[in-house]
Amino acid sequence: MAKRAGQTLDWCLNHFTNANLLSAALDHLTLGRAALFLALLDPAGPTWPALDRAARDLTAAVDGLRAASQQQYIPLGLLPRALLHTLLQSPAAARADLDEAEQIASRGGMNLLLADCHLHRARLLRDRAELARARALIEHCGYRRRREELEDAETAAPGWS
Repeated sequence: MAKRAGQTLDWCLNHFTNANLLSAALDHLTLGRAALFLALLDPAGPTWPALDRAARDLTAAVDGLRAASQQQYIPLGLLPRALLHTLLQSPAAARADLDEAEQIASRGGMNLLLADCHLHRARLLRDRAELARARALIEHCGYRRRREELEDAETAAPGWS
């Protein structure tokens, strides 16, 4: 997946004269998410080079989505970047990304994305009130895709300080 996204990004940036900003941004998003999750799955734990790669691509993705004027996609870059900021121990930056993603989702009536925002905020900031908001929205929308993550977070919540 990362190889294919890198290839299409190369085509978009270096071989087509009318490069599509949205396509390039989405390729950066794919590469950034892949780098982030590969770093998280590394048995030795996330390394600085892996997190740096994820940071570069996720920042390029968010910047590209802004440049392409695609508000509905921006939270898709902000949520993984909030996770990255948490791993880098930058809670203020994580909160800023979560706040912006939530604001976009709320204004646009994007309830599934808003549920994702609440679930991310609950997990990253260990916030039980956000977890309850996530549950309410997930149940209201019938968002079964997030049920397993929600249940996992609810299992972990008693250990949150």
